[in-house]
Amino acid sequence: MIVNEKLTIYHKEYDELLRLDKWKRYNYDNVWFFGGQGASINKGYENANNVDVRIWYELNSNLDIKNFAKGDIIVRGHLSQDIETQQDLSNCETYNITSIINNSFGNSKHIHIGGR
Repeated sequence: MIVNEKLTIYHKEYDELLRLDKWKRYNYDNVWFFGGQGASINKGYENANNVDVRIWYELNSNLDIKNFAKGDIIVRGHLSQDIETQQDLSNCETYNITSIINNSFGNSKHIHIGGR
């Protein structure tokens, strides 16, 4: 298991009482993060800003697949900031989740997230 980053996920949840979308923050300290902003010879310009993230169940006790959905926000690093809109993160390197795979079998159980 390769670990090279800390990560914050902002998961959108609907608050039925207030009838508003709320962003709930989840921090993970032991993740593998690959990709990012900028051009890439291997990926080309169209996919240059794609990221791949793997979060291992064994290394992150608070990991739950229910805390992820397409459109959620990925931020590199450990943030303690709560947000009301995605614009609140304008000073951060952010990505939106485009794919979620729950690899809950084998010796290396993890959640694989794709983002753009």
